[in-house]
Amino acid sequence: MPPSEADQAIDELLERYLVLVDQYTTLRAALTRTQQRMFHALARANFTADRGVRHYGQDQYDERMQASRRVAISTAASSSSSPPTFAIVQELTAEEEEEDAEGQGKEDDSVADRKEKEKKKKKKKKSSIAVRGNPIRWFGVLVPPALREAQSQSVAAVEDVIPRLVSVQAEMAHVEIEVRRARKKRAKASAAEVKKQDTTNTALTVSASS
Repeated sequence: MPPSEADQAIDELLERYLVLVDQYTTLRAALTRTQQRMFHALARANFTADRGVRHYGQDQYDERMQASRRVAISTAASSSSSPPTFAIVQELTAEEEEEDAEGQGKEDDSVADRKEKEKKKKKKKKSSIAVRGNPIRWFGVLVPPALREAQSQSVAAVEDVIPRLVSVQAEMAHVEIEVRRARKKRAKASAAEVKKQDTTNTALTVSASS
């Protein structure tokens, strides 16, 4: 690759990197603001808590808790061609999973089978309602609006800001690798050009002396 083309490729990569740095800085600031609003709302909720409630925290967590959201990582067919992207997917509740499974095999079930499944479903629903559902119910039915605000800010951070931030960070690391590769190619091309020029000069010198 001629040095001019190599320089242009590196410049384009560095330009892309600067754009990513700007996006990263913006997202970091957005995450900080979201966390500040979340902790402020949580402090207000604790300040206005009813009697008998020490504070809203992990002491009220249900030990049977299960993740309601998971990370989904998408990669291209060739891992070296593009960086992975991150997204948050919401888990199905136990009732939704069972309904989905029932929908697929409903035609093959007899009446007795369906009744038996319905009984199991009701029992399972009672035991899982506090395990996988809205976690704010762990703190009671009537919770202060400030606690709901803290939850909404947390959800916004987890579902929106953090996946975008991590995706940008992964792309920044990918561009850094591409810049190093482009610089190595440029160095090799420059060395080959110098060697070729030296060989040509040597040949001209030998021809002149002859």
